Amino acid sequence: MKSNESNFITRLQAGKEDALEYIIDCYLPLIKGIVHKVIGPLRQEEMVGECVNDIFLSIWQKAEKFRGNGETDFKKWICAIAKYRAIDYYRRGVKKQELSLEHIRVPPSPSMEVEREDDLMELLSQLEPTDQKIFMMRYLMDFNSEEIAEQLAMTKSAVNNRIHRGKKKLKHEISSKGGNYLYEGHL
Repeated sequence: MKSNESNFITRLQAGKEDALEYIIDCYLPLIKGIVHKVIGPLRQEEMVGECVNDIFLSIWQKAEKFRGNGETDFKKWICAIAKYRAIDYYRRGVKKQELSLEHIRVPPSPSMEVEREDDLMELLSQLEPTDQKIFMMRYLMDFNSEEIAEQLAMTKSAVNNRIHRGKKKLKHEISSKGGNYLYEGHL
């Protein structure tokens, strides 16, 4: 960001459209990245585009409420807006689609031998629905434990416990079906 950013923040707060255009030019890649990370497997470009537009509209509408000191605070402020708006869109998408394991395409995993993707989906379907969501968020969407805990309104330790128990259950199921682990500890 340039030193004249403070000027654009002030102009944005005053409702100047050129300031909004400048902010969009500077922050669009960052905002899109946040939205893609949060929305995850629902990555429908239409939903991502709507969410990004909604985020910039929120920034525009709430600009006068920004009370930070310069570029760093402004960036944190818009990232927070982006994150919470994207979470809202994610929740709406989950409710619309009732995100099921059938909609997920799983890349091959070096941590276990599974002949077909269907086998992995069958294994995951044996977990409780909350544990299924946690596994999808952790291993398919690359969320960390804190992000999962925040989105599912759980504590970080509860998320970690569910991951641990889920791994044990999946390992047991795989070994009972004659599978083995290529890299111990990666599931």
